Amino acid sequence: MKETDDKGPEKVFELLSLSRKGQDVTVRDDQYEFHSLLDSVKLCRKKGSRFRLIDSGKFDRFQLEWITEAGADFYTSDEVRRNAQELEFINKACKKGAAVMVYFHHGILELEEGNDSLAFSGLLDLGRSGIYIHLTNKERGRDFSLLNQLAYNCRRGGSWLVYYHHGSLEAYLVELGRNGAWIHISDQSIQEEEDSVLLQDIIKSLRSAGTNLVLYLEKELDFSLLHDIVKADAFVLFTSSLFDYRSPMKALERESRKKKLDFRTYYLYPTFLP
Repeated sequence: MKETDDKGPEKVFELLSLSRKGQDVTVRDDQYEFHSLLDSVKLCRKKGSRFRLIDSGKFDRFQLEWITEAGADFYTSDEVRRNAQELEFINKACKKGAAVMVYFHHGILELEEGNDSLAFSGLLDLGRSGIYIHLTNKERGRDFSLLNQLAYNCRRGGSWLVYYHHGSLEAYLVELGRNGAWIHISDQSIQEEEDSVLLQDIIKSLRSAGTNLVLYLEKELDFSLLHDIVKADAFVLFTSSLFDYRSPMKALERESRKKKLDFRTYYLYPTFLP
């Protein structure tokens, strides 16, 4: 996937050229003018590839409706846009263009409207409208009763809550999986022997809901545990080649690398845990 990063006639030509070749393209909305982006989106989708537009707040709602209805996937967050009604209008345009909207919520989950965050009721509306919502507990703890509601509403709307979990495994992840979330963890969450049993329960709940677990593997795990994770059909992302070619782990690594994540299950790139 090619990401472009500059303005100027030569860069516009490069963008159009990539779109004609049928490559997936990722750009920020402040890198090109409106009409250049619109033309590129149309070319990209005509060739059957994805065009991903990262929102910096440059364009107004009506311009974004034009671009997304042409087929651009729209990636935004509460750091840029917090008006739920505006987001729902843009999402309707995405649906017309067979595109998706992805919304990363960094702020707290507020039950009432606040100055610095979208109210939780607004997030529920976004989920019900089919917007893919991403959340992490990296910077702040999350109320899992609220996450369960959000996962359920996303599922009703035909999208997913994608949750990036940091810290030890918790039993409430089983219920979150049952409500239809995708859950991302790293091997750092697997510390105790009993974690392997809980991890299997989490994977089973996710698979039963039609979603899955994504494990970011940075260190070697016990062979039997990694074997069970792979055979349970979870996704294992190897951040580097950990194993010697003679290691029995190598076969598990090769098997895992054959599986491809749906682009809707991660925010832009599946290379790190947000």
